Amino acid sequence: MVQAGVLGLTGLTLADSLRLASAEDGGTSGSATADSVLFVNLAGGPSHLETLDMKPDGPAETRGEFQSIQTKLPGLLACEYLPKTAALADQFTLLRGISHTTGDHPQGQAYIATGNRPGPALKYPSYGSVVMNERPGDPDLPPYVAIPQTEWNAGYMGDSFSPFKTNAVPKPGEPFSVRGITLPQGVTVEKVARRETLLQDLNARFRRTEANSQLLDALDTFGEQAYSMITSSRTRAAFDVSLEPESISSMFEPDEFGQSMLLAVRLIEAGVRFVTVTNTGWDTHLDNFDGHRKLIPPFDAAFAAGLTAMSEKGLLERTLVIVMGEFGRTPKINQNVGRDHYPRVNWCIMTGGGVRPGQLIGATDAGGESPTDDTEIHPDDLGASMFHALGIDHHKEYYTRTNRPVSLVPNGTVIGELFG
Repeated sequence: MVQAGVLGLTGLTLADSLRLASAEDGGTSGSATADSVLFVNLAGGPSHLETLDMKPDGPAETRGEFQSIQTKLPGLLACEYLPKTAALADQFTLLRGISHTTGDHPQGQAYIATGNRPGPALKYPSYGSVVMNERPGDPDLPPYVAIPQTEWNAGYMGDSFSPFKTNAVPKPGEPFSVRGITLPQGVTVEKVARRETLLQDLNARFRRTEANSQLLDALDTFGEQAYSMITSSRTRAAFDVSLEPESISSMFEPDEFGQSMLLAVRLIEAGVRFVTVTNTGWDTHLDNFDGHRKLIPPFDAAFAAGLTAMSEKGLLERTLVIVMGEFGRTPKINQNVGRDHYPRVNWCIMTGGGVRPGQLIGATDAGGESPTDDTEIHPDDLGASMFHALGIDHHKEYYTRTNRPVSLVPNGTVIGELFG
């Protein structure tokens, strides 16, 4: 509990906390169409040409080995290893021709995590950190959860707005233990309550020696949050996927991706505002085709199961679902039969949360090398659109530690077609 209490202590000042909290629920860009977000992060960057931007008539040296299949969305071909996604294509909108110039993984991830091109002078907060402040939800639940881990961070907002990482994925038939929430064997809620009383007494003694300490005030805030989570039966139940009915749990494969998505759906249902599911391994510089043969089927099954489960639970109407990686991969196949980083072209799935389904927005040229001239989309636009769905003004100003005013996504434009 003490460890949870000091989470985010590094760099936090009380002034920062009060300044960020003062926004409360203001700054909306209109009526919200979503109150939560599920962001599926395909870390490493899947090849657009092997997934949802197939070019079967493209040049032989770029089009690859996979066959394409028709999806339920007219005009959209998908990879042969995406049959379940193809069957659900009329339930989501696909954005193609997403483009930027940030070609390494950390910066590419920072870009899709914040909607802002990363630079040396300022570290922007990830979307979940902003949502954590703007739409905090039930105090018993962590408002921003990463399954199992993420490199996304809170930037200038400070570590107190960082994601809660599960650091593990449920395994069917086994108890799921989450550090900081699951009580260790032999520790009861009553014992935790006694320790909390002791901690409060120690804090009071420290205050007498160091009055008006911003550090101790910050510790109090984190301690209260940790105590609420640890002693809440609702929080423990939210992470317990064994409580899911068989009709839902049977939809998900027993692999890591499938069980991550099952947990994500359960957390969204419980009231967690922002959940990321990170699936790694998409950096296929070596043998791109063998890699994608292994990676695509688990994604296909997990995404389809998650979408179906959320729909059956009535969650999709209020939850914005986003699926993407940090960039696409080069049309040119390298000497290792792989594809390299290619930020010039990428795709993103959006559905739920007010998004009008069954659309293709944006396009790429015949070889999948560039966005068409009139359809280029930037990660900034995706960020602005996400905040729009949540009713948050993407031009809203926050303040850094040096009192510098910074807009959330200053260069983004809401993609109106998404919500038409």
